[in-house]
Amino acid sequence: NNNNNNNMDDNASVATTTTSSSTHDGASSNNHSQHHANAAAAAAYPPGPIAHSSKEVKELYHKFLKDFPNGRTVILGTLLDADVSTISPLKNQEWKAFLHNLGGAVVDGFGDRVRRYDEELRRLDSKRAAFVRKFSGEHSKMMVADKKRTNGDLEDESGFDLSHFFLVKESLAFTYEQMQLPGEAKLQYEELNAFLPEEAWRQLAQQASVGGVDNGEDGSDTAMLSPSDLAMAGDWERFRKLIKSSGRDLRGVSSFVPQYMYSREVRLLFQMGSPVDVLNRSKEFLVKEYRSKLLDVAADFGQRWKKEIERIGMSSSEHILAAQSKMKQDRLKKEAEIEAWALSSCWDVKCAAEHYFTLSPPDTASEGGKKDDDTAMAAAAPTVEGQDAARCIAELLEFAILRLIRLGDLALGEEKVNPIRRATSERPADTLKPWVPWKELRKQRGSMSPERKKNIIEAWTINFSPDVSSWVRNAFSNSSTYEDTYLELAKAAVYINRRAGRFRFASRLEDHRAEVLISRGEYNLAADVLSNNVGACARDQWNRAHYWRIFRLACCQRVSGDVLAYLETLTQSFNPRLSSVAPKKTASLFQNDLEALITDAAVAEPRWGAFPFLETELSIESETAGKSSQPLPFLRRKLSKYLTYVGDELRFSLSINSHLPRAISVNGIRLYLVTLATYEQVYRGNGTVSEEDAFRILSIDAPITIEPGKNQFSFPWQPMTYNVYVLATVEIQWKEASFFYDSALLRKPLVGLDIQPSEPTQTIELNPLFLIPGHVQNVRLVFHSGSDIITGGAVTLICSEGLQVVPPKTDQSKLEEAWRDECVIPLDACEPGKKIVITTLVKSTSSRSGNNADDVQEMMAKVETSYRHKSYDSVMEKGEEPDSNPMKTLLEAMVTTLDRPALAVDGSEAFVFDEDRVMVNVSLHCNTPVPFFVKEWNLDLPSPLVVEEDGDLNKGMFQHAIPEGDMLLFGFKCLRADDSDEPSSERPILRVVLQDDFGKTFLQVLPLNLDDIYKQLRKEDEYAELHNATAELVCSIKEGSVGHPVPFVYNLNLQSLISPKARRSNMSVSVASEGPRPTVLYTIISEGSDWIVSGKVQGLIDSKRSDIVSIPFRGIPTRSGLLRHFPEIIIEYLPITTLSGSLSSSQTPPITVLTKTPERFKSLAFTNSLSLAVPQDLEEF
Repeated sequence: NNNNNNNMDDNASVATTTTSSSTHDGASSNNHSQHHANAAAAAAYPPGPIAHSSKEVKELYHKFLKDFPNGRTVILGTLLDADVSTISPLKNQEWKAFLHNLGGAVVDGFGDRVRRYDEELRRLDSKRAAFVRKFSGEHSKMMVADKKRTNGDLEDESGFDLSHFFLVKESLAFTYEQMQLPGEAKLQYEELNAFLPEEAWRQLAQQASVGGVDNGEDGSDTAMLSPSDLAMAGDWERFRKLIKSSGRDLRGVSSFVPQYMYSREVRLLFQMGSPVDVLNRSKEFLVKEYRSKLLDVAADFGQRWKKEIERIGMSSSEHILAAQSKMKQDRLKKEAEIEAWALSSCWDVKCAAEHYFTLSPPDTASEGGKKDDDTAMAAAAPTVEGQDAARCIAELLEFAILRLIRLGDLALGEEKVNPIRRATSERPADTLKPWVPWKELRKQRGSMSPERKKNIIEAWTINFSPDVSSWVRNAFSNSSTYEDTYLELAKAAVYINRRAGRFRFASRLEDHRAEVLISRGEYNLAADVLSNNVGACARDQWNRAHYWRIFRLACCQRVSGDVLAYLETLTQSFNPRLSSVAPKKTASLFQNDLEALITDAAVAEPRWGAFPFLETELSIESETAGKSSQPLPFLRRKLSKYLTYVGDELRFSLSINSHLPRAISVNGIRLYLVTLATYEQVYRGNGTVSEEDAFRILSIDAPITIEPGKNQFSFPWQPMTYNVYVLATVEIQWKEASFFYDSALLRKPLVGLDIQPSEPTQTIELNPLFLIPGHVQNVRLVFHSGSDIITGGAVTLICSEGLQVVPPKTDQSKLEEAWRDECVIPLDACEPGKKIVITTLVKSTSSRSGNNADDVQEMMAKVETSYRHKSYDSVMEKGEEPDSNPMKTLLEAMVTTLDRPALAVDGSEAFVFDEDRVMVNVSLHCNTPVPFFVKEWNLDLPSPLVVEEDGDLNKGMFQHAIPEGDMLLFGFKCLRADDSDEPSSERPILRVVLQDDFGKTFLQVLPLNLDDIYKQLRKEDEYAELHNATAELVCSIKEGSVGHPVPFVYNLNLQSLISPKARRSNMSVSVASEGPRPTVLYTIISEGSDWIVSGKVQGLIDSKRSDIVSIPFRGIPTRSGLLRHFPEIIIEYLPITTLSGSLSSSQTPPITVLTKTPERFKSLAFTNSLSLAVPQDLEEF
């Protein structure tokens, strides 16, 4: 290995693996014969541990032999005893250490090799500039002269060896590849391409052909395969031998170097796991190689023609033309072989790519059905990588199609027209013929059915060499196989373009496929292709292309006689988006065929959908009670429901917009109304609303004319059945065909009706209005049918606890046994405006006991009826409305016993409105089922309140009957009397006497709740003995300085020192007879405030003179700021002195002073001060 590694001569390639040592250029001591010997020796097990190894070790050994065929493989084991377990920590540690050292050795060797290769490349790079100039500028024109001067040797004084440079660069790539770095290895080939592009290799090849240089085929093992085969196979060992034998500038193999570099790069890309890059590199190589070959042919033709002109000299023109024709035929043959090579290569790449990507539809049996392509696209959506690959293959196939067409041109020559070009011309041949009406065309078809054109065997002028693939040779057997090959290529290109998202490219190719099929007479297959393509144009909104393809589709269908498909195509042609681009003459011809088609009996069986030649829109003209929406999960849409009632007269508006150029007359228009439950069941099933699913079908009779543009039609309906309905389908009957516009399939709001039962007009009356406890009374129930048609019903009488009822017409002898808690009475059918009277007996107990003593006794009458709307008979006579179940309603009435009082106190309140007067208000609620009169009333109040003599404010107010539910309001003026001698009740009571129409009176004793006013009076009595006075402190200024006196005045109000009780007791006594008032002592204090008080802060007040007294004094603020606390005043009675001069033993009552002070006083700090110092022992100043 050391000898090989140090050898940096012409071989320039030394590489070492972890288990072997070899040279990739074949220049080491391991020559080719030794290689075969080593391979034979490696086939047998070497002596050593392999013979006793396990199966896994043997498989690993064979893998090393396969990966490193030129090396030597040995088995390494540990030095431990065999008895040590395989999971021994010591054994594992030793093995890991060995692997670590081995890896370090491999990395070090790799780094050393890369360093030495880089040094060699830098040395060669310094000589590369002069060599590059040979292929640029004026120097390239001097190459021929240089060849003659050097006898074909292109070596110049620069000394640059291109062969050595190439081998060193590739050896560096091999080193990276061995170390599992395919990206770095590929970079070396890219640098080689940048150094000498394919054009430079082509120029080297031309120079080699001029100089007559040998290409290296020396009869050795390379003679078995051509250099091109070696290059394309990527056989690096033998191709590197060719490189070494081709000279310093690679003259002999320069034309094969691009092929060899392509194969090596592809191998590296596969190792990198980039099949898309492989496709892109293959596409790039094929296109460049194709252009290079054509340029070589053109250059060779020019050289040969120049030599031929020099040879023939001044010969005749016929001789020159003959020579030119012969040479031209040779050139065309070579070009045809190049075209064939490019065509077959593109197809081979496509077939090879199918192993990695989905490039063919799952079902390729049909020619071009829409369903097959759509199913395939939906089955396997392409990934990003798959889409990129499809885009590359699509471009390759388009290139292949161009090569096929060009190959056809070369095969047919200049005199004949390529059938593909003739079929895909701007004006197809069949469009140049006159338009035949549908009826005449049917007659012609009856006498002679269209058949496919017979295959015409064309005499191709070029015979392909055996090297051309059999697939290409078979394509040019005759014009039919040529067209079949084109159709196969185009179909594959269409599918792959769609996988790549290139829908417009696919659409263009589909057009060409269809035109070729039309030219072959295969109209059904052409129609299938165009049907798929028409949908693609509709989605892409190519209006002109869309209309042209519809026209071509119609041409195919009318010739093939497909009535149903042709009818659908004609209706699609009258599209609102296509009206602006459709020629008037074509539209008129289409309508003629459409009117002829709908008379055919074959169009009557299918259910035709919503075609765009007529657009419909439904709405409701009538006013409805409301509108709501309801989601329909099975359709993923919302239903707009209009609320209406049974018997309402509804009107639906249908707007039909016709896009036909002329008016048409239709047989009828029908609107299907389907219940929501049936509608959901239909669309969860087959999804098609039929006539059997419809609840009601509204129709407009013929004749009906639909003009071009908008047409308005109306459907009246008066529903007799309540349910939720959907305006499901509009059917337009035109001759033999019926077109159904299902609302679920249209992009319009889904309209529905929520039909509710009509409001019943039935009424019931239950008499009497109340029951008397302890008596048996007659109960009379009167049922009025109103305007409804009653089909039947039942009356149920239900009694609560304490009440019992007997069935009507019960025998008196069996009356005691017939009493029950519930009774059911059948109700017969009756016409509108009828009345049914039911009479029975009800018994009430006088009293009840137990937990339900407070419950109200009642008898409930429930009337359940089945009825129909008043218009039901008149509507059903027409025989259009289906029979339906009647509507149902429930009527209730109730009669109760008088367990509640006739009058109930709703509220009572009292408030003081004068010094000793109180107003009492009482509100009563009337509970009597029949009106009563209030005869008299009286209010009894406990002490200390009495009603004044004129305090009753209700006289003459209740001289009329008072019905149930009315409120009675009483008002009384009362006087507060502490020493009243009249007897009083314990609580307030209002006595009211009621009188009925017969003069019978009822006394109602109603207790009142006046606790609030009595609590207030008791509280006033408690505080009557308290002595209160009010005082208001007035300050003459609002601000002053600290230490400066501030004048204040306390205004006292002593009027309240006489208690309220004393005033009430002396109300009738004159003021002159009042007793003497006691003397009051006041004191002003400053404790707890921010003031110092001075002046007369304590003294006596003679309350005899005046009740209001003003007391002035001065205050001095002691701190600065806002002062909120002021001096307070205290008032107290002086002790009473007896006649002997001693104080009375009775205690004087306290006086409470309610003081009002200013809000605040602003005290300012003094800015200067005058002070005087005096001796301490000086008493006066």
